[in-house]
Amino acid sequence: MILQYLQNAGTTGAKRDAIFNYLKEVLPQNKTHEQQERMLGNILSEMKENGLIVPEGRTWFLKS
Repeated sequence: MILQYLQNAGTTGAKRDAIFNYLKEVLPQNKTHEQQERMLGNILSEMKENGLIVPEGRTWFLKS
């Protein structure tokens, strides 16, 4: 879902809070808001390490 969201965002990319708002309904509801944000951060970090996405400042982009 994150990759699709970033693909739709195109060259403008997406900030973390926009990605969170997009995903908040599918994140585990038994977690607190803070835990959900931490989970998203971990997912974004792992995707970055795997070379799928890149951050530029506070904005995330698909790796081209």
